Amino acid sequence: MGFKKIQKDERINKIINTLKRGGRSEQTIENYACAINRFLKYFNDKDLEKLSENDIIEYIEKSYIDKECSLNTYNLNICAIKYFYLITYNREFNNNLLPHAKLTKKLPTTIDKETFKKLLNEEQNLKHKCWLLLGYCSGLRVAEIATLKVKDINSKEHKLKVLGKRKKERYTVLPDIVIKYLRLYYKKYNSKKSAKSEFLFRGTKGNKHTSSRTIINYFSTLKEKQNLDKNITFHSLRHTFATNFITNGGDPFVLKSMLGHTSMNT
Repeated sequence: MGFKKIQKDERINKIINTLKRGGRSEQTIENYACAINRFLKYFNDKDLEKLSENDIIEYIEKSYIDKECSLNTYNLNICAIKYFYLITYNREFNNNLLPHAKLTKKLPTTIDKETFKKLLNEEQNLKHKCWLLLGYCSGLRVAEIATLKVKDINSKEHKLKVLGKRKKERYTVLPDIVIKYLRLYYKKYNSKKSAKSEFLFRGTKGNKHTSSRTIINYFSTLKEKQNLDKNITFHSLRHTFATNFITNGGDPFVLKSMLGHTSMNT
């Protein structure tokens, strides 16, 4: 949906500002805001503070369960609604009546080398090439690509400084092919004084950097165009980076550090 289509509501603004103060990612904030926006529209003529747990259950069933939405979508909306009530009305619900769905643990979807080469070679947009390479060759998340700063690119040492979830900093690898295309992109779009920005991928309409949603939407279009497996997402590029690193004899502890994970279990 995106922020542009969200109705202006002081309650949603309060949620957004609270999440920002908590250091939540841009994508999480947008997901919560969109979920709460749908909830507000559904109960537009009712006093939300007086809704019962049965009212919430009815909404969840009609909007998500009956439509056979994914468990991830169900859980996201449950979390967003509970967070909304906690922040707005200081009210908590019975977790037994509004439980989180237990997700099935699946092996991550990856992209084989030949498919990725085809995607890269057929992509004509230089910026899009950079996005693909940063995910596949450096293991970056979408939000990390969107907020990548020019100063954090260390081509001499072939490493990239990344500001990840919860504002945790880390370093990851920067292969020659990624350096090549980042340089081409920088020279074409960021080298002039009038165009210089601290962020490599500048935003539009007053935004300092491009949004995560822009990258996700691009990949969705590419996925449809290339007829890729339905389970493949942009995040699959990061999964592939990790898989390739281990397959080629990489140290799991080094990988954990490059991906920004705290636990080896992850």
